[in-house]
Amino acid sequence: MYSPSLMQYGQPKPLPKPRTLRAGPLTMLYERGFLRYIRLGNHEVLRLIYHAVRDPNWATASHVIEDEVIEQQDDSFHIRYSCVCRNETIHLRWQCEITGDPDGTIQFNIDGEALTTFQRNRAGFCILHPIPECAGQPCTLTHPDGSQTVASFPEAISPHQPFFNIREMQWATVNGGSAVLWFVGDVFETEDQRNWTDASYKTYCTPLAKPFPVTLKPGDKIQQSVELRLVAPDSMPDKTESETVVSLGSSTRPLPAIGIGANYETLTDSAVRWLREANFHHLRVEVNFQQPDWPDAFRKAVDDAVLLNVKLELVLIFNQLANYELYTFLKHTVDPVLIDSVLIVSNVTKTTPPSLINEVVPPLRQAFPTARIGAGTNAFFVAVNRETPPLDAVDFIAYSISPQAHATDNLTLIENTTDQADTVRDARRWIPDVHVSPVTLRPRFNPDATGNDPESAPAQMPFSTDPRQMSLIGAAWTLASLKNLMQAEARSLTYYEMVGEQGVVQGDFPSAYPDQFFAEAGMVFPLYWVFRAVNRFQGGHIIPTTSSQPLKAEALCLQNESQTVLILANQTDEPQTVRVPLTQPAVVRVLDETSFAKATLSPAIFWEESAQEMAPADEATVPFELAPYATVFIEW
Repeated sequence: MYSPSLMQYGQPKPLPKPRTLRAGPLTMLYERGFLRYIRLGNHEVLRLIYHAVRDPNWATASHVIEDEVIEQQDDSFHIRYSCVCRNETIHLRWQCEITGDPDGTIQFNIDGEALTTFQRNRAGFCILHPIPECAGQPCTLTHPDGSQTVASFPEAISPHQPFFNIREMQWATVNGGSAVLWFVGDVFETEDQRNWTDASYKTYCTPLAKPFPVTLKPGDKIQQSVELRLVAPDSMPDKTESETVVSLGSSTRPLPAIGIGANYETLTDSAVRWLREANFHHLRVEVNFQQPDWPDAFRKAVDDAVLLNVKLELVLIFNQLANYELYTFLKHTVDPVLIDSVLIVSNVTKTTPPSLINEVVPPLRQAFPTARIGAGTNAFFVAVNRETPPLDAVDFIAYSISPQAHATDNLTLIENTTDQADTVRDARRWIPDVHVSPVTLRPRFNPDATGNDPESAPAQMPFSTDPRQMSLIGAAWTLASLKNLMQAEARSLTYYEMVGEQGVVQGDFPSAYPDQFFAEAGMVFPLYWVFRAVNRFQGGHIIPTTSSQPLKAEALCLQNESQTVLILANQTDEPQTVRVPLTQPAVVRVLDETSFAKATLSPAIFWEESAQEMAPADEATVPFELAPYATVFIEW
């Protein structure tokens, strides 16, 4: 029997719940030493205030809270704790104090001491600003010399920092008021985190123009403070709790091609069955000419594509001998019709260089005349935003997505679906066809590493594997990601892998990390059912949906000539009521804790036996009660 927390988010024991705090008119959540969702009424002022220590490869050291004392009143609070940050090289202790006053002032102080010698790229505060409330809004910046400039939070994703050299910043909140952030202990600057599909702007220290990494020795100190205060609005808005309402748009958009990533595991008969029934459009395979076994990987992908009756999405990763590498590759015969697209990238540069495009596009077009040829990056959107490859000779641009470039908690995971759409909209300014490939829960590699990442112990699950892959939150996140990328009109999407700990089914073999990734042999992961439901509508179209509270619940609506499906997903670990416009009879299927075992371990009967008839409703909208991280399929 699986525990509720394991079904919800892949952990055998439940995570601590955030605590709700108040500082006068401001409400917020306190979670593991940090302040989240600082709101004035329903208006989000700041998304997060936290501190972090990052190593020379930009990996964030984990932190453990000790000696925590929380004194909470109705309109104020005082928190003290010690925090130990550690990874393979970092060892630092913070003494932390947070106060929230009845007038809405929040003070956060950290006093750190290095306990060993290590190098750091960053150590100190980071502040996240919400996109919906801030995008396009002016911000007054006060610099260390007392001078001021006025700039605006960017609407299009800014490739580089929009704000520099900050001591204080002030921006409008609601009802004529404003918020002021004041920093002590370092100089700060701001970046647009949508480059990594984080749904925020981040103000951080130390400026990247200063040399890094910096060596800290035992006893070295870091002291910083950040203060948030309000310039009072004309009237204080009240926070209102309401049901989430989903509305449907009137326009329609075509569905993108949706594919799956290849992997080395042998496909058994049962895995082939489930993958065929998911009706994926293509199989993504990387041909990395730096790897001596690339011919084996390519041949297996060709065989698997034929087995699954799908096309191939080729990712050709060239080194410095592109002509020879391409010549060698083209000697491996394959039916050209099998190749749907070819992405050209480089092991030498983060984005496709012009010389590589000129060198390989003509012979690729000759070899695969029906395939689309693209350029871009095997890494994140930030790469193509900072160095967009020339696109005149290609058909599409491509980049990958992971929601955990900066943090790995459940709330961050859910937040980082909403602005995936912004990357597609911005990329479509360069070229109409945008491919997002692949989308994975965890980053597959570190594109910004300046050295080798520490190797995992043999029994340690690699960072690229996320235990939530087999859980309900995996399905809820996937639904939200699909909705945002599809509605932004991406042309092609590729997710995850076929089988295994990074797949959509486990396959007929046990988890390689049984005490960290809790999947059984033969398990069909909850996120599989999202793809199966969506891919049944290939050739149909999307009806745009809007959720009044996308961090609580999301929705995706698809339609073909004979049928409509509305898929809802609770994005939280609490029950949610979601109202949807539904007046006709429907068939409803629920994927939650009560159906988890059947959906994952008895998939042959889940879809039929979970169907429930729903009578026509008497009102314009119908409430659905969604359990934590539940996904509901409504068909009519």
